[in-house]
Amino acid sequence: MEISFPYGKEKIVMDIPEKNLLKVVEAKEKRVENEDEVIQKALDTPINSRKLEKMKGKIAVVVDDKTRPFPAKKVLPHVLERLKGEIKIIIATGTHVPVNEGEAEEILGKEIVEEYEWVSHSQDIRFVDYGVTSFGTPLFFNPEYVNADSKIILGDVEYHYFAGYGGGRKSVLPGVAAGVTIETNHKRMFHEKARFGVLDGNPVHEDMEEAADIAGVDFCMNVVMNSRHEIVGAFAGEHKRVLREGAKMVDEMYMVRVNQRADAAIIAADGSPHDINLYQAMKAIQTVIDVVKEGGTIVLIAQCREGHGSEKFYNEMEKYSNSEEIRKDLMKKFIMGKHKVYYMLRAAERVKMYVVTDMDDEMARHFKMEKIDVDDIMNAIYRRHGENARIIASPHATTTLVTL
Repeated sequence: MEISFPYGKEKIVMDIPEKNLLKVVEAKEKRVENEDEVIQKALDTPINSRKLEKMKGKIAVVVDDKTRPFPAKKVLPHVLERLKGEIKIIIATGTHVPVNEGEAEEILGKEIVEEYEWVSHSQDIRFVDYGVTSFGTPLFFNPEYVNADSKIILGDVEYHYFAGYGGGRKSVLPGVAAGVTIETNHKRMFHEKARFGVLDGNPVHEDMEEAADIAGVDFCMNVVMNSRHEIVGAFAGEHKRVLREGAKMVDEMYMVRVNQRADAAIIAADGSPHDINLYQAMKAIQTVIDVVKEGGTIVLIAQCREGHGSEKFYNEMEKYSNSEEIRKDLMKKFIMGKHKVYYMLRAAERVKMYVVTDMDDEMARHFKMEKIDVDDIMNAIYRRHGENARIIASPHATTTLVTL
């Protein structure tokens, strides 16, 4: 059976014998005739909040950076045309590298960059102290955001490996928060309910949500997209309700069940921008790790044209021999980048990992993976698990969750 796996902005096609396929992970995707109508309807009927037309004064509009697939060029024009006030667009980077002008143009579009004032969030600013959450997280936020009269956050809802879902409150924490705020929140990722598709009882999510309430959110709009990056759902209004509605649609489309664990999984990180670097692409591994047998095999197909994507991620990888060592260190002091080392080591302890990538052999080995050519994948699986190996194929693994 021929299966197409996204690779950057291209495709890689594999022929996997049907006798080996336990499951081809296919979302119950939706299509829409008119994306603009979906956006307009959401903005016309916000859930439990004022309409955009009622926003006044200094208005902060937060959008995602290049590591997220939120289609700002499609959504922003609809939002901006309804606003009357002093508008400033904030590109939410969390602890990522600040956005330069060229990248801003790529994210926002040339017309918006030229017409509106925009700023990239950065860790090199003077943050505003907003106290502490009930979870004990110190709150420091970008002054461009918290000092605005009206605060609007825009994003997309998709699975997240320890916050449950992206979207909603994540535009505030981590989006426009200080490093210490983000690191204290992310330390809760070791909790048993800090996982894909879980909000209730997830302390990472609940802390983020409380932080967003404290910082203030006047209007939230989130979209849900299919694998073609088409907007198939849009929800606007109060940020907690928006996230829940988006999460419900994501589950309907992207939660796929299997009745047994597989010997191997062949997965793609959903192409660009999810596989722009390994720091982002490694999330795909977490969507299948629980449905692959102990000692099994995972083959990750991820272009990683920007390499590993984080010096911290790269440097910390060689300092630890097992995941328990780094877990203990992270509990003492959480450092961004190191948390992904924990997930990579934990996966490497459970399964053999191969990778199809533009990264070189040395870099793949550095992250406990073996670089492999597409034509060699099936032979590698047969060598490890026999000719009757049972395989899960997940072409859009970053956005599709496989559960037992």
